[in-house]
Amino acid sequence: SRCAYNQQQKTTMMKMNALLLLACTLPSVSLAFVGNSQANRPSATFSLSSTATDKNPSTSIEPQPQFLDYLKFDGNPSFDVMAKTREYLDNRGKNPETIYSDDYVLRGPVIGPLTRKDLTSTQGQLNIAEAFPDTQTNTFGLTQDPENPYRVFYFEKWRATHTGPLQAGSTTMPPTGNIMDGPVHVNTVCWNPEGKIVYEAVGNVVDRHEGNTEGKAAVFGLLHTAGVKIPGSPGSALLRLIQRLGHLDKSTGRSFSVEEDIPAWWKSKSRGADPTDPSD
Repeated sequence: SRCAYNQQQKTTMMKMNALLLLACTLPSVSLAFVGNSQANRPSATFSLSSTATDKNPSTSIEPQPQFLDYLKFDGNPSFDVMAKTREYLDNRGKNPETIYSDDYVLRGPVIGPLTRKDLTSTQGQLNIAEAFPDTQTNTFGLTQDPENPYRVFYFEKWRATHTGPLQAGSTTMPPTGNIMDGPVHVNTVCWNPEGKIVYEAVGNVVDRHEGNTEGKAAVFGLLHTAGVKIPGSPGSALLRLIQRLGHLDKSTGRSFSVEEDIPAWWKSKSRGADPTDPSD
């Protein structure tokens, strides 16, 4: 019947949203197991070595004001930002929660802004470690932002094999044996003057034509490899609908935090997979 069909469609959307929400924990939460086991895995030529950059970009064009300028603070960190970021990445999965600022925000191409509370609420619901036990994040190319000394960029290229069942809430995907070869993506870590992380931007793909995940990086690439074909493009009407319907199910976490919880410094009105706010 039509009612049964509509209910099935709603259930399917809820499951897709649950998987999407669980993917929100990249990279500092969902792959905590990588921090504990990466040392025992070959990393090819990838390393956490830093990249030399000019102190000031060679340009005569002045940067235009935007809300992320808040993250420049006083422009004069009292600590070694590169060393602190390197230590943070080396200890993924073991860093204390106190390393994050109370006004922390995470944003990805189609998820966020997420508070730390909402980000961590999905822990334990997605068994990435068991489903992809040989995951390699291949972190490299740490670079300090020449225009914001509190911010560091770094690259990752994830590879993994789907050899175990992937459990996501009440949904289980059996192992496929598929190999994920994700595209290189760039992340950022931004510190505040107190030496706490206030902002992370994650999963921004450098070249969507690279790899075998149709341009999906990190956890989205793992889900794609397991057979979960979640639309992953900013502005996707379907994805935006899935996210908002999914928020009706209180047990699956959130694609973006509720308005009253989002820190005041975050001014963009774009949420989840919404198009970029023109005022950003």
